[in-house]
Amino acid sequence: MTSQIPPETITLGSALSLTKQKAWTFAAALGVGALGLLATAAFHRAPPPENPPAQGIQVGKTDVTLAANAAQWKVLRVTPVQVPAVHWSNAFPARFTVDEALAAKVGTPLAGRVSTVHVVLGQTVKAGEPLFSVASPDIAGLRAEREKAAVSLDVTKAAYERVKAMVDAKALPAKDALESDQQLREASLSLRLAENKLRSLKVSPRGDNEFTVVSPRDGVVIEKNVLPSQQVDAGAPLVGVADLSTVRVAADLFEADAGGIVKGTKALITSPSLPGFSVEADIEMVSSVADPERHTVPVWVRLPNTDGRIRPNAYAEVRLASAPQPGTLEIPTSALVSDGAHQYVYVQESPGHFVRRPVVAGSSRDDRLLIYQGLKPGEVVVEQGAVLLDNQIALAN
Repeated sequence: MTSQIPPETITLGSALSLTKQKAWTFAAALGVGALGLLATAAFHRAPPPENPPAQGIQVGKTDVTLAANAAQWKVLRVTPVQVPAVHWSNAFPARFTVDEALAAKVGTPLAGRVSTVHVVLGQTVKAGEPLFSVASPDIAGLRAEREKAAVSLDVTKAAYERVKAMVDAKALPAKDALESDQQLREASLSLRLAENKLRSLKVSPRGDNEFTVVSPRDGVVIEKNVLPSQQVDAGAPLVGVADLSTVRVAADLFEADAGGIVKGTKALITSPSLPGFSVEADIEMVSSVADPERHTVPVWVRLPNTDGRIRPNAYAEVRLASAPQPGTLEIPTSALVSDGAHQYVYVQESPGHFVRRPVVAGSSRDDRLLIYQGLKPGEVVVEQGAVLLDNQIALAN
């Protein structure tokens, strides 16, 4: 008879066998992991190959020496340090104006009402040509005064002749002739005064109570503040006439820019409305008073305008000649290198040997930079490629 094993016994044995198998598997995995860690710890990667030093270049802490066959010469360009010449400043806004010495403002000598206006703005006139006519009761009074003086003179003259004849005939005493002569002189003086009053008005008669104001000079009507039927007062400027053969340029400089600008300073005048127009002239006057609102200083330049090309009130631009301070030098702007705190350039002290040198730089204009300290005239600096030399020193140190 075959013996039978209880089911519980078979199940327990299988479980024990499976547990032992897992333990061995885990132990094997731990062993493999340990071997991997040991292998990793023992591994050493070979260092990357060192870059070969650049051919033909030696780098110090603040200098670089290039051989004649160095590749860096292809990107380097050197230039001598120069003494800056007189240069033009930035453009200041300006305008063309009338030369006041060649202008006149005309008004009416007597109050009245404008009857006719004979000119328009911008019209060319000759001296003595009519500008406007005014009807005024005052002119009639002046003319009546002159006529009365003329009649009085005629009567007094006739009386004088009669008295003189009677004195010569011994019919009257000599003192009567003296009195008559005095009256004649007074009448003559009254007529001259009346005529001078009319003559001083510088007007032309047009009627009993009307007169015409004429231009006092040759020129162009640059201002007109009069219309027909307008009531005008004596002395008020109504028409401006100016000779435009010479004009002025007025520029307003900021107070800081006006320092050092004096009479005789060279100025370059251009105008956006006149293509190709460029004239050099001397500053004629610098105002001694600043504008209280804009804090600017007016300057004036006088220009000839024989061809009439320049029109008053048109825009202009003025550039002023600026002489450098003594000891100031000039280099290309590209020659300057800065790390944010310091400014320096690379100076070629001998062929192929460049030394970094600190400088004190000023303002730049037209790709040129002013240098106040650090360089001497005639020294040679790196104009192009200074950053390359700077990088070589940074990499080496």
